Amino acid sequence: MANLDDLFSGNLDNKMDFLNDKKQVNADGIYRIDLTKVKDKKRGYRSIIRFLPNLTKDGTVGQAAIEKITHYVDIKNAKELSGWFDSAKNFNEKCPLTDLYYQMQNSKNAILIEKSKMLKYSKKYYSYVLIIEDEQQPELVGKVMIFQYGKTIKDKILAEKNGEISGVECNVFDLSAGKDFVMLVKEIQTGDETYPDYKNSMFKPETSSLPIYFEDKQSFKNVPLVDGKVDPKAQTMVRESLMKRDHELEDFSPKRLTEEQQAKINEISAYLTGKSSSGFNSSKQPSSSDFELDGVVESGSKSDSSADVDSDDFFSDF
Repeated sequence: MANLDDLFSGNLDNKMDFLNDKKQVNADGIYRIDLTKVKDKKRGYRSIIRFLPNLTKDGTVGQAAIEKITHYVDIKNAKELSGWFDSAKNFNEKCPLTDLYYQMQNSKNAILIEKSKMLKYSKKYYSYVLIIEDEQQPELVGKVMIFQYGKTIKDKILAEKNGEISGVECNVFDLSAGKDFVMLVKEIQTGDETYPDYKNSMFKPETSSLPIYFEDKQSFKNVPLVDGKVDPKAQTMVRESLMKRDHELEDFSPKRLTEEQQAKINEISAYLTGKSSSGFNSSKQPSSSDFELDGVVESGSKSDSSADVDSDDFFSDF
């Protein structure tokens, strides 16, 4: 029988982690840049991370990053229709939300074109990272977490792989000759929205072996190399270090739309286009307050689009 001493002794304080804000912020294993903790806005958010290879639970090496296309439907007057959806394009299939967006965009109807802005799109990448430094969240130092990033950082990884920065090709995920990534993140304003800007973040110019965190000393030490490779004597420690995590990368893989989600998308289409849908509550037709008409142009003309903000930015709170 399980030990029930805590149940009857009144010693339940250690079972109240849900009240601990610090515990809950990263409870899903995602490493988030929390701009609310930045003290100097000019200086911005600062941390150093190391991208890690994907050593899976079965001991194989998987893809270094998971790519996922996501839609967010944002209908202010019909919150029950708003929400996140993994795109069918993740499986090279037709996506009903993508099709709906382009149908509305190409409708030559100014109102439908404006309402199409309620259908957001994001392509994200997920990788394991080691937190080396974080001024704002020091409790995360030494942890292996999952970092969600967009095109801005993906392009920086690609530039290193192609040798575009230093003239020397570098796989930043490499255990023996990777690179630490310096995060320099500031807020930018686009309309009424505030986003994190990652463009000034960069990889360090020098390569290094994987740093291992020694919790008892609260310090890092780089893995020793033999002939340019990780010392065989240190390989067990490296494997243990990579597996010292609370969540698996594969948990963030794209999911196929469920029947319930498909039905909800049908209702979203009916709501935005005004077309009937079985099971759709027709008494809740879209009103003018559902969308902004400022800047709506006549059909056939082009509007001035806002600055091209990386999807890193729009979906930073996902």
